[in-house]
Amino acid sequence: MRYNYDEASDALSIRFREGEYDESEEIYEGFVVDFDKSGRPIGIDIYSNASQFVDIEEMRRNLRPVERKVSERPPSYIADAPLDKKKP
Repeated sequence: MRYNYDEASDALSIRFREGEYDESEEIYEGFVVDFDKSGRPIGIDIYSNASQFVDIEEMRRNLRPVERKVSERPPSYIADAPLDKKKP
């Protein structure tokens, strides 16, 4: 089980297990459960006021945060002048 907590918006996302996401259902205002292709829950998102429902400090002591993956696409470049595609 892993989590991602955003202090600025007091939003929390908890992943119970790995799985291929299929759909979501809002079960209560601001509470969304994510389901896999078999209809089994794989996570829950609390979009605001998460700290009113979850002891964030206790969660931080007991769970690992979600590891962020770096994008594997090639870097983008911004040129200050048109690129000369004729030059190698």
